[in-house]
Amino acid sequence: MRRILHSPNSEDWVTWNAFAMVQKLAPETWWEHLIDLARRDNPNLMLPYGWAQIPKVSLWRCVPAPREYETSSRARLRASAIAEWIDRAEKPGPVEGDSEIDISIHNDAVTVFIEAKLGSDISARTTYDPDRNQIVRNIDCLLDDARGTVPLFWMLVRDSGQGRAYTQLMHLYRRDPAKLVEALPHRDPSALRGISQRLSIVLWKDFVQALPKPSIGDETIAAIYRELHTRIQ
Repeated sequence: MRRILHSPNSEDWVTWNAFAMVQKLAPETWWEHLIDLARRDNPNLMLPYGWAQIPKVSLWRCVPAPREYETSSRARLRASAIAEWIDRAEKPGPVEGDSEIDISIHNDAVTVFIEAKLGSDISARTTYDPDRNQIVRNIDCLLDDARGTVPLFWMLVRDSGQGRAYTQLMHLYRRDPAKLVEALPHRDPSALRGISQRLSIVLWKDFVQALPKPSIGDETIAAIYRELHTRIQ
């Protein structure tokens, strides 16, 4: 809690307050605004009928590793020449722990997983899989969670410069869907190609533009509003 409240780079503080405030101060417009920003980054973004329904937002949901990945991961560990990995494959319990999804958005038409970043970059690997970066891991979990809706993966970031690994990978997977298919060989290639065409990066500073200035007299909201704008610059 000390880090969330006082660290200027706390992604959790920004995530909590940004989504609490847009749902409080712009309940009818924040979702369309977010879609517009996703389309600004990815002009080819196609959404199904019904996408405009105001969705439910959940923060920091823990989602278990997909069963298909667990099976393929154990086979990969057994086939390796690394004694520690072979031993891990034989132990009970998931090879990969739960993934914490920063922001999950769901309505009757779409399910969106969003990874939020301020100063940090994505994790490039997991303990037992050096090729499984954080974007791939979240997309894998998204496919299980979507349950008949159209799955989308986006990122909310302060910096989308080319020096960021997440920017490079998001652009790579969108430009060359075969790279995403290669990273998730246990998944349906057509589903992965669809997701690759719906990837978007949104800047925090653009997202919070959906917020009207707080009413005069509400000092608590006004203080959060000012602090939020400071942290996302």
